Amino acid sequence: MKTAVQHVDVMEKRINHYFKPHIRARYQIQIVNDKFDHSFNFFFLYKMGNENTRSIPIRVIKDYDWVYFEKIVRELHRRVNFTLRFTGFAGEIWQSNGKMIPRYM
Repeated sequence: MKTAVQHVDVMEKRINHYFKPHIRARYQIQIVNDKFDHSFNFFFLYKMGNENTRSIPIRVIKDYDWVYFEKIVRELHRRVNFTLRFTGFAGEIWQSNGKMIPRYM
């Protein structure tokens, strides 16, 4: 099993490939809880001006372990300066502190 740092290294490399600083651009990381496949999917979302939002898959984590997932999210949040958007996490809590997982972080 890869470490959280190794997963984030791959994600960061893929994000940097698509990231083009632009004044009228919006960038986010969307994290989807896939309850059917028991995996966590990470997407890089960007929108330039009036264009449609584009979604690029950057990683799928097949290890459906909530403690491991939290380590990955904390490392990703520490290293990239984009809004993290959580989808499919209604009612789920962080394992470290028992707080609800927010919609945006």
